[in-house]
Amino acid sequence: MDLTFFGLVPMIFGGAPADSPRALLDSIYQPLQSGEQINLEEHYSSHLQALVASNIEANVVDRSGEAIDPTAPDIVTFNPFLNGTEAKLDNLAVTEPVIQGETAVALVSFERAGEPTTLTVSMVDEGEWKVDDVASVGSGEKWLYSWLLQYDPYNQQ
Repeated sequence: MDLTFFGLVPMIFGGAPADSPRALLDSIYQPLQSGEQINLEEHYSSHLQALVASNIEANVVDRSGEAIDPTAPDIVTFNPFLNGTEAKLDNLAVTEPVIQGETAVALVSFERAGEPTTLTVSMVDEGEWKVDDVASVGSGEKWLYSWLLQYDPYNQQ
């Protein structure tokens, strides 16, 4: 019996719960590699979702009550899985996640517009595997997504 159809059901009707860190990474990077948009927050841990919500709330207005500068970088629309906003990936490589209890970590590397990117994706088991943080660790600008959300590096608040 060909079970290919059963693998397509989650893709057609919404994401299936990630029962392993590898399944979580596949559910994120397979659509991104095809240039599809994904709902980032459905892959975030409760901790990371709370940081996103806090960042949105804090950045509606600045310290003086004025609307945030529309030309300032929008941290929440930034896709940490792409290290940017564009979704064209080349030479994607994902290491097998290292699992320690209820946490896991994996390295993801790819090229975007010829520029190499290396990310570390930290995951946590909350009944299903979720992304708890993403860090840029390769050449170029280094960042930790939770830090960007929490500490306002662009001084908008």
